[in-house]
Amino acid sequence: MAEKRDFLDDIIDISQDFQAIRNPLADIANTLAAKPGEVPVWNPADYKERPRAATPSCTSCKSRDASTCTRCVDVCPKGAVHVDDGAIEIDDTCIKCGLCVSVCPSEAYHTREINTVKLYDRIAGAAASHETAYVTCTRALGRLPRENEVVLPCVGAVPSETWFALMTRFPNIAVYLPLGICDRCRTTTGEQTYCDMISRAETWAGFGLDLVVDEADLTCEVRRSWQRKEFVESIMKSGERLVSRTNPVLTAAKRVRGLLDTHKRQMDQVQHTLDRAVGVTNAKNRRRVLTDRRKQVMGALQKHPELAGNIDLYQPVCDMALCTLCGRCEDVCPVRCIQIGEDGRWSVEPEFCVQCGACEHVCPTGAVEYEFSDAEELVLPDEEEKDRREREAESKAELERLKEQGRSQVLKGLDMLERLGGSLADDEG
Repeated sequence: MAEKRDFLDDIIDISQDFQAIRNPLADIANTLAAKPGEVPVWNPADYKERPRAATPSCTSCKSRDASTCTRCVDVCPKGAVHVDDGAIEIDDTCIKCGLCVSVCPSEAYHTREINTVKLYDRIAGAAASHETAYVTCTRALGRLPRENEVVLPCVGAVPSETWFALMTRFPNIAVYLPLGICDRCRTTTGEQTYCDMISRAETWAGFGLDLVVDEADLTCEVRRSWQRKEFVESIMKSGERLVSRTNPVLTAAKRVRGLLDTHKRQMDQVQHTLDRAVGVTNAKNRRRVLTDRRKQVMGALQKHPELAGNIDLYQPVCDMALCTLCGRCEDVCPVRCIQIGEDGRWSVEPEFCVQCGACEHVCPTGAVEYEFSDAEELVLPDEEEKDRREREAESKAELERLKEQGRSQVLKGLDMLERLGGSLADDEG
């Protein structure tokens, strides 16, 4: 169904057409004037980066047992990841696919661009400003991406938590992968990884992502609502005529930055709310770690608490009849959500738990095991929404007070006029 148009939409179209007529060869002139080294050229290597490992966050390194967690080793298509004697080594056979980053539950692998925060920002920025945002890989696209195309070394580099946070906020995201594109790819584990990641996020969100397989179906249309806001803001700020020089690119970039800053503040608020609820540190004064992907899930559930029932959340429980209070589970936990108090009480903070399974693996007596848990524990009160409602209630109460005050003043004035009219009538009589 076509969007309703009005006079403002016509003005926007006329303005764009007018600028194109005024300078029809602008793109060609800019390309010819630029230095050869400044002209963008497609290079798949520009979208890939070798990951760096943080051993303090790795459960296999903390336990000095390579079998504690093997997710990164199992997913590496070239066998480039080696975990041994408390250290992680990534050898030169690494093809920079980013899969180790997405599968690590404790976020022990890092790159500048392939991480949960940057991935969310890039995809959200494209989805906010365009009718459809496409996530694809270097092998599938094979050219310089347009504004609404996010190119990754492998689509499997996006974890389920990031997909979930994006899907609950932007339903206009699609994956572009031509049929058979993964068959001869060097990232042999990529297809299974992104299928698992996306299907899990789809289960959580309650709907599926669109898949585009034909490049001819890719579009690059700016959202009409976005164009309207951008155009009005540019006119208000520039003070120029409707068809004069404006910079819609900068205007759009500022709006995207504002949207992402709002999301960042929400993630910080999640951290602050949780810190107030359970404390910044545990009983041994060790700071708990709330991973970025867990923040994304909790932020999405703040806005959509009804989706908590879709989350497959598990948390460790301890059989105290078998527990010897050796403390191995507490020491190996990468986010420090397990603690054993001085009174021998074993406890866990499920909001921080990343379901890595390390505590269960290292327990010598089998006292620790995972059980299904209610994901409603991840739903934190939305402080911003609470404040907004309180402000609305205060404003409404103030408005009612002013209305009542105005009504009483009007009645008082009418009463005075009535008495004045009566006194004038008596004088005339």
